Amino acid sequence: MFFRSSYGPTCYDGIQNGKEEGVDCGTIACGSACASPIQALQVQSVQLVRTLAGDHDLAFQLYNPNTDYGVSAGTYELAVENQRSIHDFYMLPGQTKYIVLTSILGLTGNPSVEVSIKSVQWEKVSIDPNVRFTISNEHYNAGESQTIFEAMVTNDSDYDFESVDIQVSAADLSGRLLATNVTNVRTFLSKTSRYVKLTWPFVLPADARVSVQAATNVFDNDNFLKRNGTQERFQQYY
Repeated sequence: MFFRSSYGPTCYDGIQNGKEEGVDCGTIACGSACASPIQALQVQSVQLVRTLAGDHDLAFQLYNPNTDYGVSAGTYELAVENQRSIHDFYMLPGQTKYIVLTSILGLTGNPSVEVSIKSVQWEKVSIDPNVRFTISNEHYNAGESQTIFEAMVTNDSDYDFESVDIQVSAADLSGRLLATNVTNVRTFLSKTSRYVKLTWPFVLPADARVSVQAATNVFDNDNFLKRNGTQERFQQYY
């Protein structure tokens, strides 16, 4: 006598079967929607410019088309002529991030440039991180031998950060990159404002358009300052 036992599809067998919309997922079969596949980051608008100081500055946009995944740690490779270098970055879900580099030395003429993503550590996020920085009181002054940009940056979030990155780019009226600059604000408390000043050792056109971006790595728990003797945690990410 032979006995035969058969089991129907389950939501933990590692196989797409039954009414599943994916492997072990689907609202009808398993009561949970299948996660959207992660899309690749997109490198956009790469510009390399020779500054009046004789070196080169770089600016490009990095777009994350994923609304549920951010990048807690990533690297990109910059290839200019025979030079190759690796740089770190982070970014939020759905973000278009402006990345700048300053003072790239040893280049001549009109070198070709290529930016490629080398590694990405994805972090799933289901809630708006609600970290906002406001830029105000922007003042741009082109003097006789230098250009100074000043502004106030406000931490509108409910979190105290160890480090906040400030990136600045200057472009002409047509959008062509003229120069970039970077600085960093340390110990940036919630609901406070900090004065930032950046200087270029050359004169930019008086009608140059300056864009400012303030950002911080919300995926790095060490970036959240301690309160009451314990380490703050960004709850949306844990």
